[in-house]
Amino acid sequence: MARIRTIKPEFFKHEELFEAEQETGLPLRLAFAGLWTQCDREGRFVWRPRQLKVDVLPYDDIDFARVLDALCTRGFVQKYEVENRAFGIVPSWKRHQVINNRETASAIPEPVENLEQSDAIVTRRSRVGHASQGEGKGREGKGREAKASLSEPSSDARPKSKGKRTYSSEFEAFWASYPRTPNMSKLKAFEGWHKLVDEDRIACALAVEPYKAFLKAKPDRPVMHATTFINERRFEGFTEIAAASAPKPITEADWQNRLVYARDNSKWHVERWGPMPGAADCQVPETLLQPTDGQGWAVWDA
Repeated sequence: MARIRTIKPEFFKHEELFEAEQETGLPLRLAFAGLWTQCDREGRFVWRPRQLKVDVLPYDDIDFARVLDALCTRGFVQKYEVENRAFGIVPSWKRHQVINNRETASAIPEPVENLEQSDAIVTRRSRVGHASQGEGKGREGKGREAKASLSEPSSDARPKSKGKRTYSSEFEAFWASYPRTPNMSKLKAFEGWHKLVDEDRIACALAVEPYKAFLKAKPDRPVMHATTFINERRFEGFTEIAAASAPKPITEADWQNRLVYARDNSKWHVERWGPMPGAADCQVPETLLQPTDGQGWAVWDA
């Protein structure tokens, strides 16, 4: 059942929500505000993307599961499971909603903070506060209170060194090649990078050049933040392009065919095949060469 909720004027100036919309192309601000009407008095809701879309954005042609994932990735909502059922909660709900005392008590189980002693599983931790966080100098928008509500990443998610922060050489190479966009956080991108397995890091790095080529072909598309590229696994689609465009290894059969052509036509294609037999940097396997190969080849057409 939908409920009447409070929305503050500062919500419409929320910069991070706006940036998230630009990155994802999804109506996150309207969806987030609409989601409040589906929350119970504790800020909890049942994680049913299809039903929520009907209640929140009935006329929009979008996948509401992507909307929820985008909000979840950025910490505006938190997903958790209890007894194999999925639920969601707005982490800073109680600081920004005034609940009527007559509203029905929550029938949705609460997320359990101590995961080691519970069957409840919180699938993503909050990284940022509620949509109206940082509202100014009012009591509800106090900086300390807002910061206290945020869940800090685990120590292994953000490796630290004494003094200046250090990043892995692989990430530095990724960061240097990734296209720039305003307000892009290197630290947040590294946190996401650090959570990837080795194979995914390689795939993510290889996907950068195809993504840049995609942006060049579509100059009207805004550059997505590196954090989104990593955390939402947007690199996967471009990894396939990178694999398809990667040069195929040259086999012995390929070299044999080239040699047969060269002997029959007295011609060696240097630009495509590299240095001809007899040259110092020739890449033809020696086992395929004949004693006469390389004798007088320098006068052939290259």
